[in-house]
Amino acid sequence: MERIYRLLCAALVGADLFFIVAAQVSFALARPQAGDLVGAMLARLDAATLVVTAALVILAGRRPAALLPLAAGLCAAASVLYFTPQMHAMREAGQIGGPRFGMLHGLSNVLLLVEMIVLAIAGWIG
Repeated sequence: MERIYRLLCAALVGADLFFIVAAQVSFALARPQAGDLVGAMLARLDAATLVVTAALVILAGRRPAALLPLAAGLCAAASVLYFTPQMHAMREAGQIGGPRFGMLHGLSNVLLLVEMIVLAIAGWIG
C-alpha cells in the first residue's frame, strides 16, 4: 500500500508540473483561446486531484500521513469551488486586466504550488 500511496503522490505532482508547462505554452501559442483551454485543463486536473487525494486519504488510514493529501485535496476544492469560477466569470465579463483578476490568479497559482509541495512531502515520507 505504501508503494501505491507514493506512486499516486508522484503522479499528482507530475500532473501539476505538466499543467504548469502546458499553461505557459498555451498562452505563448494561442493567446486568445488560452484562457478557455487552460481553464478546461485546470478543471480536469482539479477533478483528478480530488479523486486521487481522497484515495490517498483512504490508503493512509488513521496515520498522520492522511493529513497531507487531505490538505492537497482542500487546495483543489478551493480552486474548484471559488477561484476558478470567479476567474471564469471575470474572463466572460472581459475583466481580466484588473487587480482583482490578478490577485485571484496569483492566489490560484499559490494553491497549486502548495498542493505540489504538500504532495511531494507526502510521497517522500510515505
